[in-house]
Amino acid sequence: MLRLILNLLAVIFLFGSCVRPEEKDIISQSKFVNALTEIQLTDSYLNILPIDSARKVMVPLYQVTFDKYGLDSVSFKKNLDYYGKDAEIMSAIYKKVEDNLTKENKFYTDIERKKQDSIRTRDSIVNARIQDSTSRVMRQQQQYQERIAALIHYQPSKEKFSFKEASWLFNKNFQQKTGVSLDSYLMNQLSIGSSITPAGSPPPTSSGNPASPATTPGVSAKDTATLPKQIEQRLEKPILTPPQALKPVSKL
Repeated sequence: MLRLILNLLAVIFLFGSCVRPEEKDIISQSKFVNALTEIQLTDSYLNILPIDSARKVMVPLYQVTFDKYGLDSVSFKKNLDYYGKDAEIMSAIYKKVEDNLTKENKFYTDIERKKQDSIRTRDSIVNARIQDSTSRVMRQQQQYQERIAALIHYQPSKEKFSFKEASWLFNKNFQQKTGVSLDSYLMNQLSIGSSITPAGSPPPTSSGNPASPATTPGVSAKDTATLPKQIEQRLEKPILTPPQALKPVSKL
C-alpha cells in the first residue's frame, strides 16, 4: 500500500514538473481571441478621437478589457508572445478576430440602416402631408382668383333664355362627363307639359279619315289606345310646373 502511494506521488511530481512556468498566466485560445477582438475595437474607437482625448481615455478603456479576461499589460504581452511562436496558430487566431469584427460591423450596419429607413419613411409621410396641404391651398387660391376674375370681367348676355335649349345643353354636358343620360321621365314630362292644350280650348278637329293609333312592336292596339288616358292621368299633377306656366317675378 505504501509503495502504491509513493508511485502516485511520483507521477504527480512528474506532471507538475512538465508544466512550464511561462504558461502560468496563459489564457485559453478562445478567450485570447475575444480579448484581441475587443482591443481592436478599442483601437478603432481611439483612432477617431482627437489625440488629447484619446490619451485621456486610452488607459481606462484598455483596463476594462484586461479586467474582463483577468489580464494586465504584462500578461497580455506574455500571451501574445506565447501564441505568436506558432505561425499557424497565430494566423488562425487573427482569422477568428477578423470574423468577429465582420459580424460586429454587420450588426451595427443593419441597425443604422433600419434607423435610416425609419427616418426616411417618417420624412416621406410628413412631406406628403405638407405637399398635399400646399396643393390644396394653391388650388383654393386659384379657384378664388378665377371667381374674382369672373366677377370683374362679367358681361351680361343679350341672348334670350331658352329653358328647352338650356336643358338640352345641360343633359349633353352631363352625359359626356358621366356617361349617364338625363333624358328620363322628368324631361319627358317637361316636353309633354309644354305641348298640352290649355283648358277650355276646343280640341283640334281632323279632316278626312281618322288616323289609326300608332302601334309599337310587342304592344297590342288595345294597350296603345289606353296610353293617352294614362298620360293625361299622369299630367293632372305634374312633378314640375312647365316653364310656360311660371308667373313673372313682378306678379308674385
